[in-house]
Amino acid sequence: MPLLFNMSEEESFTLLVRLMHRYNLRSLFEPEMPGLHLRLYQFERLLEDTEPALYVHLRQRNVGPQLYATQWFLTLFAYRFPLQLVLRIYDLVFSEGLTAILKFGLVLLQRNKESILGMKDMAALTTFLKEKLFDVYIDRSPTASSLLDSGFFGSVSGGADKELYRADDLVRDASSVPVSEEALALYTSEWEESQRTLLASAAELDGLRTSNASLTSQVKALESRAQAHDSEHVGIASDLVRLKVENDTLADENEGLKLQVEQLRQVVDSQPAEVESKLREEMERILARNIEVQNENRGLKEEVGEMEGVLVEVKMSLAQTQSDHDALKQRWSSVQAMLNNK
Repeated sequence: MPLLFNMSEEESFTLLVRLMHRYNLRSLFEPEMPGLHLRLYQFERLLEDTEPALYVHLRQRNVGPQLYATQWFLTLFAYRFPLQLVLRIYDLVFSEGLTAILKFGLVLLQRNKESILGMKDMAALTTFLKEKLFDVYIDRSPTASSLLDSGFFGSVSGGADKELYRADDLVRDASSVPVSEEALALYTSEWEESQRTLLASAAELDGLRTSNASLTSQVKALESRAQAHDSEHVGIASDLVRLKVENDTLADENEGLKLQVEQLRQVVDSQPAEVESKLREEMERILARNIEVQNENRGLKEEVGEMEGVLVEVKMSLAQTQSDHDALKQRWSSVQAMLNNK
């Protein structure tokens, strides 16, 4: 917008292209905005080295340059500040590049140092840094020449500025700020190293996430197996309890049997004579019975011998009777034959 106030559209576009390429303004608008992050880091490191009190004060209240300085670099201070100052800032940017933004930002913080250090609230600090930094350069006692010069300037929004500013003082102060190329190169190297570390950390984090996902799957599988083992363990525990109860029962029975055996042993040990006497009597009774059986057996043998003799006599008598019967039968046959012949 400030360019269009002072030149044609074609010239403004040509100058914009020049800013994008020669002054590397394009890197501020690329994806991830690497140029912007680099410039913000350089500004913060420059503030730390030149104004450590301001740096610590803002740092303690979590007011980083990302909250107030982003638009400085993206719009070259044109987003809100007085046009009469913005055009002078552009002059120095065209002369020195984006390093001029670092100088203007640093000198504005230096000139407002007391006011900034007196603020404790984060919201108030952020608002002041975004909107009130240039108030320190308001011309409280304008001269005729300054009034005449101000007539040629309007605000960024198109109207006239309500205040007159000491633009020459601002440019002079910014030009006197020492910002060496060596320091910027060092800050750039630090930022690039931090980015490499950040990328390595991001890659490591991705690897850890992948590993964590794999480990999570393994943990779930192990939990499933653990649940199965728990169920199996419950069954085994139940069986173990049952076996223990049975073992206790058998142990009780064993103790009872041991007690009975001990009692029987005591009985046997206490009555050996009685048992021996009973055994002797039983043996004598058996021996006497055996003698009786032998005598009876002997008598039976004699009777059998006598019966065998009688049997022999009976057989001989039977044979004689059979012989007599055969003779009589023969004689009878002869008699019948004689009778039949008559």
